[in-house]
Amino acid sequence: MKSLLLVLFLALVVNSPGQGNPPAATDDANAAINKLRDGLVSSFKKGDVDTLLTFLDSDVVVTWQNGEVCRGPEAVRAFYQKMMSGEKRIVREIQSEPEVLGRQLHGETAVSWGNLHDHFVLTDGSDLPLNSVFTSTIARRGDKWLVTGFHASVNAFDNPVLGLATRKIALWVGGGAGVAGLLLGWVLARVLQKKSAS
Repeated sequence: MKSLLLVLFLALVVNSPGQGNPPAATDDANAAINKLRDGLVSSFKKGDVDTLLTFLDSDVVVTWQNGEVCRGPEAVRAFYQKMMSGEKRIVREIQSEPEVLGRQLHGETAVSWGNLHDHFVLTDGSDLPLNSVFTSTIARRGDKWLVTGFHASVNAFDNPVLGLATRKIALWVGGGAGVAGLLLGWVLARVLQKKSAS
């Protein structure tokens, strides 16, 4: 099962073709970013969230698709547990194929952006292909690079969550109208029965 954390981290460090040509990173920066990526992938495959969190800056700020903002590794851990592994978890599974469309290196900071191509399955069975877009920042901290910021968002005007909400509202309205129609029919039938009896 893919996790929210893997989506976040792989989006930061996977190199792929994209729009434009961001400034080339130095060999040292590339090696350090590759080391970050390898550590993230390795710890994810082992299910080692504790190690994954060591790749976050102590002041990391993460904004998730639901608008929730986490600051610091422990807040990210709490979000992961609430959404993915807690007793009342909301997300059953995530699949993602992060695509970096561009990256810029500015000295000791790198900014990446792209598409997560993410697909969520919720615990209630809802199937949500979100196709979130992201912007992420990593920075050199001493001799290594760490994640300092990540923002993922979906199209506010056209996304599967809106479609799901619309379908649920339509079911409720349709069901309510059906019940109201039955009730009105029963009342009219009683009134007509009384009239014909008198």
